[in-house]
Amino acid sequence: MRLFKTLMAVAVGAVMTASGAIAETPKNTLVIADAIDDIITLDPAEVSEVGGVLASQQIYQPLVTFDPADPTKIVGVLAESWTVSEDGKTFTFKMNPNAKFASGNPVTAADAEYSIRRVILIDSRISFIFAQFGLTKENVEAKVKALDASTLQFEVDQKYAPSFVLYVLSSFTGGIVDSAIVKQHEGKLADGGNDYGNAWLKSENSAGSGPYVLTKWDPKVSILLSRNENYWGTAPGVDRVFLQHMPESATQRLALEKGDIDIANKLGPDDIGAVSANPDVQILEGVSSTMYYFGLNVRNEALSNPKVVEAIKWGVDYQGIADTIGKGTIKVHQTMIPDGFLGGGINYNPYSLDIEKAKALIAESGVATPIKLATVVWNVPPYPDYAQAVQATLSQIGVDLDLQVVDGGPWLDRYRSHDLDIWFGLWGPDYPDPHSNAKAFGNHDPSDPDGTKGNLADRFGWNSGKVSELVNQAVQEQDVEKRKALYDEAQRLHTDTSPFVFMFQDSRKVAMRSNVKGVVLGITFSDDRYGGVSKE
Repeated sequence: MRLFKTLMAVAVGAVMTASGAIAETPKNTLVIADAIDDIITLDPAEVSEVGGVLASQQIYQPLVTFDPADPTKIVGVLAESWTVSEDGKTFTFKMNPNAKFASGNPVTAADAEYSIRRVILIDSRISFIFAQFGLTKENVEAKVKALDASTLQFEVDQKYAPSFVLYVLSSFTGGIVDSAIVKQHEGKLADGGNDYGNAWLKSENSAGSGPYVLTKWDPKVSILLSRNENYWGTAPGVDRVFLQHMPESATQRLALEKGDIDIANKLGPDDIGAVSANPDVQILEGVSSTMYYFGLNVRNEALSNPKVVEAIKWGVDYQGIADTIGKGTIKVHQTMIPDGFLGGGINYNPYSLDIEKAKALIAESGVATPIKLATVVWNVPPYPDYAQAVQATLSQIGVDLDLQVVDGGPWLDRYRSHDLDIWFGLWGPDYPDPHSNAKAFGNHDPSDPDGTKGNLADRFGWNSGKVSELVNQAVQEQDVEKRKALYDEAQRLHTDTSPFVFMFQDSRKVAMRSNVKGVVLGITFSDDRYGGVSKE
């Protein structure tokens, strides 16, 4: 705790008492405790980690967004209006004439053109979010173009549900950068190619139009954002946002109660309950689409046996974990689309703890026990708690989990390289359309066997077959009811046959000091919004 206070004081210029303790956070600074050791970049064309997305969402803005209170309402941000061609393949956006970047430069269609193109040209691990529209390095200049300073044309490869295209453009990948500034800092890659400013934007600089700008990022320690003095919207009520790496729930609780932090983003259920009666603390509740699951790598010989996979699903005490560990912060949810989304809410939770049934399936599989599985877990609550609970019940059916609890960096590295047998994690949709989840967990791409394009089915070695067909039919379906029916069928088949063990959907509860006002909790991946924050 002393190290944290020293770091914060240096970063935000806080005045410290003679004892070295901070009586309260500075009134002009919002101090947030979170787990941010997973961040490797803050470039909007590359960022995808939980902490990195949270920070970049405060710096960059998309063409369109959605109302967190009602995600069916899509609203303009840097675009003030848009039209869709009769064939459903060309979207034309009129830019907001009031929008400007932190540099003072106006936001133009040329900036949107450059920003969307660079997502494809950089070809990072999140390029798939836009590449799913048929965009490639070879065609992106023809498909994404500024017709004039105020008009952007965006062409997709086939007719999709229009809301799907707009939701994708609302994602963190759709953050628009100041092209005039970024072009000045374009560098060369090792092969001589253009890096499109990636090295410059990665860790030390920003070029957005949002309410804050990047001031300093100390990896695995803290991120300091400062108010954008040229912000074209309503100015934030604080000068700075300070994100501090503090993953432990108990440490966050102590810091919150003492007034050393303003927001505790990672409080566990026990600590949420403990601070709820504190008059200096408020609990903000919100709808969450985040889901907790563990994935089974079917490249492992034992896990390639469907009977073993099914046995594992019957070997988890879902309700028991929800009751004793979750304590009101999660609910049992065993399908790939969250409640609250189109296609969600089907209430299909077929599995419960049944040790005898699980043992019988293991016996039927013919696989010798014990089955030892390397299981990678992030060292941040609630993941170790969930993993230990699952380990305890699976041991009763002859499945031994070797829990390898690691920092955020290695946790993600091994997930992306599928260097593991089981991965415990979460999934937060990139945008509030069911395809964000359905594509990730249900789409099979034979050209990408390692899942580098974001298809987790392939990353975990699973050919999703019929599920993939249904998912791709659904995203093109124009009729809402028919689209829902396709997702219903796909989800039931997915839950029955996939190597993904969906356990819970999150219920957001965030504790903060009672003088903090204006925080908006997002419903998608790290989409909390601090632009309207003030402190009384």
